[in-house]
Amino acid sequence: MTTYETPIGNAPKPGQDIHLVRWIRSADGWSSETVLCTYLAGTPSHWVVERHGERVSLDRAEWAQFAF
Repeated sequence: MTTYETPIGNAPKPGQDIHLVRWIRSADGWSSETVLCTYLAGTPSHWVVERHGERVSLDRAEWAQFAF
């Protein structure tokens, strides 16, 4: 079975600035990394964004949309 995340309510629009977050485990515990980027597109498995002027693909399994 193939699954696909269906965005509800807060789906970003192309050109919109978004924050993404991921959690990183270390010997000292957990820490978060957040990025501010511009949403370009998405696939079922990746966020396609512009970060520091460069187009990058971030794995959805690692990165989630962050809301304040």
